[in-house]
Amino acid sequence: MNRERRKEFLNLPNYISLGRIAAVPLLVILMMLMGDTGDSRVIWNSFWSFISALVFGLASFSDVIDGFIARRRKVAGTFGKFFDPVADKLLNLAAMIMLIPLGRIPAWFVILILVREVMITMLRGVAANEQIVIQASKWGKYKNAFGSFGVAFLILHYPFFDVQWSLIGWVLLIISAVFSIGSGVHYVFKFMKEIAKLDAKEQEERAI
Repeated sequence: MNRERRKEFLNLPNYISLGRIAAVPLLVILMMLMGDTGDSRVIWNSFWSFISALVFGLASFSDVIDGFIARRRKVAGTFGKFFDPVADKLLNLAAMIMLIPLGRIPAWFVILILVREVMITMLRGVAANEQIVIQASKWGKYKNAFGSFGVAFLILHYPFFDVQWSLIGWVLLIISAVFSIGSGVHYVFKFMKEIAKLDAKEQEERAI
């Protein structure tokens, strides 16, 4: 592996993304200790909810840090562009799945988000194989921001500081869902447009 290839794979932003993935099993274990049944466990449930929300929040914030470092050091390679969003998806989906048995989020909502993420990831793979570069839209960035805060507040759940975190979390998740649909439609549209250009180019080359 030459120096440039090593720099693309072995760099600080990718290590931070890897740390975000490593936080997933820790978050799952912590959320397994949570439960919303029984008044006798309210103190422990609120404690584990707070710790889980803290771990999720720190892991989510690492996405901002690795993005900043990648831009600052100019090490944003193709691998990092795929690895970073995959780490985000694993963290968010793991948290949402763990919220289902707690009754804090319905399964159908998580399934919709999962379908959207799998579809976009599949299209990204096809686009990369065809050497098509589709820039991330602001819709996707807003989706991630609102979604991460929304999930964090649903994990927090209990009215710490007399704030209804679950209610705020749901409002943010609904906003995130709107941006999620918008960014998904935008990506599919851009993908189809680029594929059409690629097909037209191939037909021109065959005609020559």
